[in-house]
Amino acid sequence: MNNKICFAGLLSESNLGDMVILKSTSGLYKEAYSHRQAPNFSMLNLQFEPLTLPQRLFRKIRYLTAKYVKSKSYHRIELDELQRHYKKQLKNVNLIVLVGGGLIKYKSQGIYNYLTALIDTAEELAIPLVINGAGVEDYSNQDPRCQLLKKSLNKEVVKSITTRDNLHTLTHHYLDPHSQKHIAKVADSAVYADEIYGIKKQTSDTIGIGLVRGGIFMDYEKRFSADAAAELYANIILELEKRDYKYQLFTNGYPGDNDLLPLIKTKLKRSHLSLIEPQQDEELVHTLAQFSAVIAARLHANIISYSLNIPSLGLVWNNKLKMFGHEIGYPERFFNYHDFNASHIVNTLEDALATGYEPTYRDQYRKTAKNNINYVLHHWQSGTL
Repeated sequence: MNNKICFAGLLSESNLGDMVILKSTSGLYKEAYSHRQAPNFSMLNLQFEPLTLPQRLFRKIRYLTAKYVKSKSYHRIELDELQRHYKKQLKNVNLIVLVGGGLIKYKSQGIYNYLTALIDTAEELAIPLVINGAGVEDYSNQDPRCQLLKKSLNKEVVKSITTRDNLHTLTHHYLDPHSQKHIAKVADSAVYADEIYGIKKQTSDTIGIGLVRGGIFMDYEKRFSADAAAELYANIILELEKRDYKYQLFTNGYPGDNDLLPLIKTKLKRSHLSLIEPQQDEELVHTLAQFSAVIAARLHANIISYSLNIPSLGLVWNNKLKMFGHEIGYPERFFNYHDFNASHIVNTLEDALATGYEPTYRDQYRKTAKNNINYVLHHWQSGTL
């Protein structure tokens, strides 16, 4: 008996955190499958394949949507292009797993259209689809993009939706009141990046400082300019130096996240600052493993650090960071832009270094990711998904 699971995620993104989500999720599925003892389950020929979106398709979609942007049908053109691509990749697939990340949103990146096209294709091909540990962002009764996404999420072919953060918005706004889907809040699969990549934290006295592109705060309606962001990073560096801490700048691999570096140098009156820019997902995990603690604005720098049992602090440009801090039990380690103060941030860093994470809760929280995957595999194998 052949069974093929296809894993879909934000693979077009340059942020290596999205690849860590995909590999962590598929790795946990493989682990759960190998440990199952259900009758005949070990005899299944289970194949794991990623669902990819090549750059040429993105360029074609951008061209078509730009050409027909004044037409009411432009989003339909995009959906059609996506569905044609998905149908080719989903041949002989028996289960689709959307691996997580910032999927349930409509304001940025056009994610709602990619998700809608995939669900429509799954429905046409009668392939059950599950959404694993997704981020849930805003909701609007008036925005047609949001309503298109809502309609797709409520389709019967979507069998399970779990979220890493905003369960209330998912259940009270996106989903129909009497939905029979499996719904739960679970940890992002990347909380097991340490196990999946086989990488452990090193003995270190170096603080990692994760850069983010300068305009990201303003893009997400935060009144915090690129100049202010550079000033904050410069002040954090000066505060760490004042307290004799070693530090290392890094990015999550997204090319635009190095754009503040020249401005930070100018503010510090220095010609050189070392910056690590990982090129592969494994390199990102290795980079984080060399730090004793991390201060970062990218969510998955914080999540991967958590997987490695390395204390992290978040510079919040999107509520998903604040929600992660709440979920792991340390909301005070995640700072809103109006609370950015280098001295206070480093004080909190020192507290985090001294206390780390409460081990029992960390273990229980991480297990929610594995428990959910075991649930999906069990019900898929038994035909009750």
